Amino acid sequence: MKKTLFILITIIIVFIIIIYYLSYLIKNKITITEDQINNKEFIERKVKIFTEDGVEIIGDYYYVPKSKFAGILVHMMPTDRKSLKEMAKILNTNGYSALAIDLRGHGESVNSSKGRLDYRNFSNQEHQNSILDIKAASRFLENEGYSLKNQFLIGASIGANLSLQFLSQNQDIKAAVLISPGRNYRDIEIENFLNKDLENKILVISSKQDSQSFNSLEIFNLKTPSATLIIYEGNLHGTNIFNKYPDLYQKIINFLRDKLIE
Repeated sequence: MKKTLFILITIIIVFIIIIYYLSYLIKNKITITEDQINNKEFIERKVKIFTEDGVEIIGDYYYVPKSKFAGILVHMMPTDRKSLKEMAKILNTNGYSALAIDLRGHGESVNSSKGRLDYRNFSNQEHQNSILDIKAASRFLENEGYSLKNQFLIGASIGANLSLQFLSQNQDIKAAVLISPGRNYRDIEIENFLNKDLENKILVISSKQDSQSFNSLEIFNLKTPSATLIIYEGNLHGTNIFNKYPDLYQKIINFLRDKLIE
C-alpha cells in the first residue's frame, strides 16, 4: 500500500513539473527543436582559419550536429569573440550552429604573414580589410556543409557594418542582425551597402541616446524601409545592450526563426 501511494505521488509530482515546464516554454516563446531532441550535447572547439591576405583568424565554433543553419558572429571594438559567447550558446539551444571570430588585430587574431597585428595601430584601410576575416569565416562554414543560403550574420558596432557589407556582397544569405550599426565606422559606410533587396533580411537594433548608432536609422528608413527595427531606451552600445535588455536574445531568435526558412 505504501509503495503504491509513493508511486502515485511521484507520478503526480512529475506531471506537475512537466506542466510547469511546458507553461514556461509557451510563455517565453522558446522552442525545443528536433536537433535538440536528437542531440543532447553541443560541440565547442577553437579553430584557426586563414584569410586570403595571410591573417590567422581565431574563432570559437559552436556546432550543433544536424543543424541546418550557422551564424557568423562579429564583435565590436575593442572587445573580442568572447563578448558573443552567450549569444552563441543561445543560438545552440535553439538549434543553430555559430562561429564567433576575433577580427584581425583583436583577441587572439594577431598573427599574419606581415607580422603581428594590433587594431590600435590600424589605419582605416586596415580596419576595412576585416571584411576578409568574415569572408574566411564564411568559407569555413561552407567547408563544414553550410552553403551561403544556410548562413546568417550577427554583428555589433563596426561588426554590424562589416556584416552588412558582407550581406550586400553575398545576397544568398537570408538574415543579418545588426546591433548598433553606425553611418560610418572607419570609412565602412552603411549607405554604400543598403538597397531594397536586403531590407527583409535585416534586423537593426539601437539605443535612443546612442547617437553614433541611432542617427544611422535615418538611412535604413530611407533605403530599406521594411527592415525590422528594435529601439531601446538609454545609450548602451553594441553587445552592452544585452546587459540591460536580455530579452533581446529571444527577439533575435524570433527574427532568425522567421527568416531562416528553406
